[in-house]
Amino acid sequence: MHHPLDPRNCNIALDANALDQSGTPRDDLVEAFRQLSSDGTLNVVMAGGARDEVLHPNTPSDVQAIILPKVYNLQPGVSSAQQARRASVGVILQGKARPGKHAADASHICEAAETGCGFFITQDKRVLDKRVELESLLPPSLAIVTLEEFFQILDEYEAMDTARSPKIE
Repeated sequence: MHHPLDPRNCNIALDANALDQSGTPRDDLVEAFRQLSSDGTLNVVMAGGARDEVLHPNTPSDVQAIILPKVYNLQPGVSSAQQARRASVGVILQGKARPGKHAADASHICEAAETGCGFFITQDKRVLDKRVELESLLPPSLAIVTLEEFFQILDEYEAMDTARSPKIE
């Protein structure tokens, strides 16, 4: 895997499930992400389809509160090259599932690539399990990660900055 971009200096895409809270210690990461996004440290760009998923009445209000204020990729149409990439990503995600079942996931991932995102954060096991296969279809600048992995990368960049900072005595 390539070295991911600095999360503070690139667009970040979220799958609709990326910020689900579950009553576990992971909820602290969700809150930390929300705060970093709210204060402008992180720049989140959402796929138009993910916005539609979040608007579903069964989506928890805390997830809606995090995601709905974001910038959305609201493309009026998709070029033939974009359609082809989405179809190829969909084939990888499909596995033994019925055709088209993972078309929305393929679209979300491709929109992240199209908008120049450095990260696509998801909790979707199928997507995470197919990361290596997807790398051949996606720009090397896009890393598909869990929220936990995202914070590990962010922490590494912050640690590098701290190590480079001159100490004032």
